[in-house]
Amino acid sequence: MRQVQVQEAAENFVGLIDEAEAGASLTIVKAGRPVAQIVPFQAEGSEIFSDADRRAAREELRAITAKGFDLGIVWNGRDELYDRD
Repeated sequence: MRQVQVQEAAENFVGLIDEAEAGASLTIVKAGRPVAQIVPFQAEGSEIFSDADRRAAREELRAITAKGFDLGIVWNGRDELYDRD
């Protein structure tokens, strides 16, 4: 994603809109910090993910949460939080 300074965005707004229309995403930066994005408009019905993709992702997430996820730590109980050396 291309970054554009606020000054450049103000001077060339129409050009940035043309880039977005062509499919590019842009980040507006002020003093080195991202403050806004210009992204291509997604018309209703032209979604990136289909309903089948969303259903599959939900099912995968449900399976992961039902099984649990090992974070590699051992939990010895609440008292462990208050142990002081």
